[in-house]
Amino acid sequence: MSETSYPPEFVTKLEMQWGVGFLSPGGPEEVREILRDIDVKGKVVLDIGCGTGGTDIVIARDLEPERLVGIDIEPFLIDKGRKNIASAELEKVVDLRLVDAGPLPFEDQSFDIVFSKDSLIHFEDKATLYREVFRVLRPDGLFAASDWLRSPDADELEGYNEWRSLTGHSFSMQTAEETKAEMIAAGLEQVKTRDRNKWYSKTAAQEVKMMESDEWRSQYVAVFGEEGYAKGLALRIANARAAACGGLRPTHLHARRGE
Repeated sequence: MSETSYPPEFVTKLEMQWGVGFLSPGGPEEVREILRDIDVKGKVVLDIGCGTGGTDIVIARDLEPERLVGIDIEPFLIDKGRKNIASAELEKVVDLRLVDAGPLPFEDQSFDIVFSKDSLIHFEDKATLYREVFRVLRPDGLFAASDWLRSPDADELEGYNEWRSLTGHSFSMQTAEETKAEMIAAGLEQVKTRDRNKWYSKTAAQEVKMMESDEWRSQYVAVFGEEGYAKGLALRIANARAAACGGLRPTHLHARRGE
């Protein structure tokens, strides 16, 4: 996993937009959508890039895994996530762990399901990532994730390039075909991608309207000031444009490790 930066102020901004425990859009509904065809009950689950624990609370509370291990490389995120898990009274099921960047710190064939919501964008070496997913999955285990992908012509699209220039992060993004090819090369089978651009374009436009509302604007300005609000709104507008032009293509990924 590449080094990322989610300082407290940035996390507060994200959670103001998407809810406590969530650092990307969609909330509990999107977590359940990623896992809609998967039986999680009684399974051992790994969550890669667990952030502040919102996804883990949804999975543990609603889908009844035997055990869920969430990992992240950011100490602040893990500390905050553990508090969220404790508040939800789910410590007996959910274990959030701070890990170093690099190979997953687990034995071969440790998990029935490997899950991730929107954190894979931070991995520069996708090929190694998918090999690690394959390695830690048990035979017949499942991989279910969402990732921020790009269209083949994204670099030619003004809206997409504007968003990339404003994000402040160095993202590693692939097309759906590139992603499928690397997952298959890693040994994963029954690889499927589910394009979520249509859903996200609508969601991103709604986020802009929310930020422009008087009530939400006043709350944001009270915490981050006028300049912080202006920068935040500009980023959300650029994000919506990147989705609307088709360059930014959030996608669900599903695959299986063979028996």
